[in-house]
Amino acid sequence: MSTPKTTVLSACRHLMAPIVGILLRNGVTYKELANLCKQIYVQVAAKEFGIRGRDTNLSRIAILTGIDRKEAARIKAELGNNDESDAFQQGQDRMTRVLSGWHQDKDFLNAEGSPKTLRFDGDVCNFCQLVRRYGGDMPAVTILKEFKRCDIVSEDGEGNLQVLKRYYIPSQSDPGALLRAGSVINDLSSTLYYNLYKSETSKNNPLHFERRATNMQMPPEKAEAFRKFVAQEGQIFLEKMDAWLTENEIKPDENNTSPETQAIRLGVGTYLIEQNFSETIASNKEQ
Repeated sequence: MSTPKTTVLSACRHLMAPIVGILLRNGVTYKELANLCKQIYVQVAAKEFGIRGRDTNLSRIAILTGIDRKEAARIKAELGNNDESDAFQQGQDRMTRVLSGWHQDKDFLNAEGSPKTLRFDGDVCNFCQLVRRYGGDMPAVTILKEFKRCDIVSEDGEGNLQVLKRYYIPSQSDPGALLRAGSVINDLSSTLYYNLYKSETSKNNPLHFERRATNMQMPPEKAEAFRKFVAQEGQIFLEKMDAWLTENEIKPDENNTSPETQAIRLGVGTYLIEQNFSETIASNKEQ
């Protein structure tokens, strides 16, 4: 007989399978994952399950997680040091904002509406000014170095900088690519979590948009055409979203003064779905 617990464990199997694949490819053992899960259990219990808006106390954390109070206290004290993913997400958002400004801000566009070729500094319109306007407190030289490393910006022999790509995505061999994957999965799972459990707490909390378009009767020879179609239409869609976000964001002044309004993160993501049923059946038989 199905119960809420067996249902969620079945859903978790689907959720965790690709994540475990990432872990195995990077040498992460079951024991290391189990220790990480223990930390996350304490973190989520402490943050999400307090009574009347207060932090969850250790006794309640122990009851919810099955971890004894002493171990929960030790883990909770260590949680403040695990901020690598948050730091990466902030950095990635700023890299993307710099590229958005370069492609959308009229001060950095030529007469045809394309991104200008910029000098690093010195000119009225330069890369350092672009970073000051859109990159927060990240040094311009650091951003330029990363853009060059990812083949996003090229520099000729005279110091002219030309942007080659619209979005910042680390190469697959880069540790940042793994951190980005974690942030993408977190964005999607956070939306699902909100729709399942958070939106019901108030009529003023509508469901967050989450939709899929799939078809289980597609011929394999159509896969490449669909990939190209998604890449083209998805890029158009994301550029429209990015333009709206840029137009409506908080505008700090040129002196980089922090705005008084408390900022929040808004955005939308797109992804391609492609599943080979024969591989899925073989995988299930091996379990």
